[in-house]
Amino acid sequence: MAVIDHLWFAALTRNIEDAGTDNLLNLTINLDGADVVDSNVAWMLDQGEAYFLGNASFAPFDTAMLTNSSIRLGIRGDDAWAPEHVFIFGHAPRTLLPLAIETDLDTTLSADADEGHLSMPLRLVTAGNSLTVIRRVLLLVDTSSENDADTESQIQLQITAGGANVLQQIVPQTPQSDLERWRANWYFLDAAVPFTRGDVLANGGVALSILDDDAWLPESVLVFGLDTLSGRPTTIVPLVSILAWDLGWLSTDHTEGKPSIPLPVS
Repeated sequence: MAVIDHLWFAALTRNIEDAGTDNLLNLTINLDGADVVDSNVAWMLDQGEAYFLGNASFAPFDTAMLTNSSIRLGIRGDDAWAPEHVFIFGHAPRTLLPLAIETDLDTTLSADADEGHLSMPLRLVTAGNSLTVIRRVLLLVDTSSENDADTESQIQLQITAGGANVLQQIVPQTPQSDLERWRANWYFLDAAVPFTRGDVLANGGVALSILDDDAWLPESVLVFGLDTLSGRPTTIVPLVSILAWDLGWLSTDHTEGKPSIPLPVS
């Protein structure tokens, strides 16, 4: 197993009326009857929007004793929150480690029992390896807070593996504030051909491109490979883990940035 010394919380709120909340969300991780993590991880979650935050306010813990009831997400008030997707991952030596995920939720969290549940469990997910077959990816991006960091240009993710182009997709427009300054975004992208991280490392790569001259500056870019074509994945493979973007601006105007940037594969 692995020792976790940092956690990240990513979520997408459902795009339905009153789905957002002003209340704090709290993450607890219990090992053998003791809470090794008890920390606020989010607040001010808006309808139809994604959220992304790191947290290191806990003592490092070993994942060996985690079960499907160990990780719980709760709410600190009665302003109900309706999540669509929730993903927890951590930092272990030299890598990011997927821990738990829930997708396509119909649960509501609220301290008011008439509106929802006070907390919910987040089921564990297996961390894949270089042989895990990937059928789609989860792209998490966070746009910088710098002036003019947001863009109206289209962004494209391309993955080559084993010498073949296995994914080339423009990031779709969604109800989220897509690629806006100081905003996080959550996107599922389908692979044209199943592939493995090993194929990417051996004869391939990952690149992020912009298709117009309205420059964009990310704050973080993460790409995870998922084993399922749809629904909740059972295995997740970290592919790209840029938590502090330092690769410069993207733009087709060469005076403002680069039209395409290769991303380091984890």
